[in-house]
Amino acid sequence: MATRRKTTSTRTSASRTAKPIRTGVVGLGMGRAHLNQYRTIEGATIAAICDVDEKRLAAAAKEYDLPDSTLFTDSDAMFASGLLDVVSIATPNFLHHPLTLAALDAGLHVLCEKPLALNARQAQEMVSKAKRKRRKLGLHFNHRMTPAARALAAYCHAGDLGRMYHARISWHRRRGIPGGPGSWFYDSKRSGGGCLIDLGVHALDTVLYCLGYPKVISVSGQTQNMFGKRDKPDSTMDVEDFVTAYIRLAEGATIALEVSWASHHEHPEQVVMAIYGTEGGAVRRTENYQDAPIRVYRREHGNLVDTELRTLPAQTPSVQQDFLDAVREGREPICSGEHGLMMMRIIDAVYSSSRTGKEVRVRS
Repeated sequence: MATRRKTTSTRTSASRTAKPIRTGVVGLGMGRAHLNQYRTIEGATIAAICDVDEKRLAAAAKEYDLPDSTLFTDSDAMFASGLLDVVSIATPNFLHHPLTLAALDAGLHVLCEKPLALNARQAQEMVSKAKRKRRKLGLHFNHRMTPAARALAAYCHAGDLGRMYHARISWHRRRGIPGGPGSWFYDSKRSGGGCLIDLGVHALDTVLYCLGYPKVISVSGQTQNMFGKRDKPDSTMDVEDFVTAYIRLAEGATIALEVSWASHHEHPEQVVMAIYGTEGGAVRRTENYQDAPIRVYRREHGNLVDTELRTLPAQTPSVQQDFLDAVREGREPICSGEHGLMMMRIIDAVYSSSRTGKEVRVRS
C-alpha cells in the first residue's frame, strides 16, 4: 500500500465515501511526479507501477511502500492485471501512442504526459479511441494548473481585458539542451521534435487556455539547430534548439511564439507571457523558475493605470486531482485529450511551415 498524505484539496462527502480509484504509472522518470500527486489525493490509491528498469522499479516500490504483486516490467501485463482504473503514461514520447491505445483497449482511463503523441495523426487515433471506448483521456499540462496561470486565466475569462486580440509567449534557456549521448530527446523519430515539442507545448497550452482555446486558422514557423554540435558534441541531434512561430486565430487574433533550449539570452531561464485586449493588458514573467507578480495595464477615467493581479487561488487542483474528479463526475478533464490533439496540429504546422517556407492552414 502506498504511503498516504493528507490532501490539501477540498473534496465532497460523496468523493470521500466513494470507492477509491486505483491508479498506476508506466515510466518512473517523469512518472515520479504523477505518483507524488496520486498519493496526496483522497479517494485514490497507487495500485501498480511499471518500468523496464528493474532497479528503478525496486527503488520506487521501496519509496511508495508497494508490494511485489503491484510491480511490473511489462506494461501489457499491468494493463491486463485488473488492478487499475486509471493509468499515467510517463514514458519517452514515442511510446505515448502505442501505450495509450493499449491501455484504452484494456478499459483504463489514461492520463498521458505531454506531448500527446509524435504527430497529429497519432493524437487523433488516441482521442478517437478514447471516445469509442468511453474512457477519459487527459494530458499532463501541469503548467496551466499553477496558481499564477489559473489566476491569469480566470481574469481573462471574466472579460476584464476586453476582446483579446494578441498574445506573446516566449520561453528561453541560455543553455539547457536535455539528455546525454544517445538521448531520445535528440532523435526526431523518438521525440517528434526539439524545444517546441518539449517546452513549447507548455507555453502554447498556457496562452491558449487563457484565450479560451480559440479556433486556430493558420501557422507560420521557423526552426533552428544552432547549438547541438557545440553543446552536445557526442550526439547526433536532428531536432531544433530554437523556434519561432506566428499563429493566426479566429476573429483576427494572433499569437507570437519564441522558444529555445539554448540561446544567448540574459537569463538562464525566462518565460514571458503578454496578453493584449481592448480593455487592458497583462504580463506574467517567470525568471529562473520564480514567478514575478502578474502586471495588469489598463485605462481608467482617462488615465493609464498599472496594477498587480494579487488574487491567486490559495489552492488549485493538480492535473491528477482534476483528472480523477473528471473520471468520477463523468466530465471532460480540464487538460483534455482534445487540447492535446489541437496542440499536435499546431506543432505539425510549425514544422511543415519551417520545411516549406509557407504558411500552413490548421484543421480545427
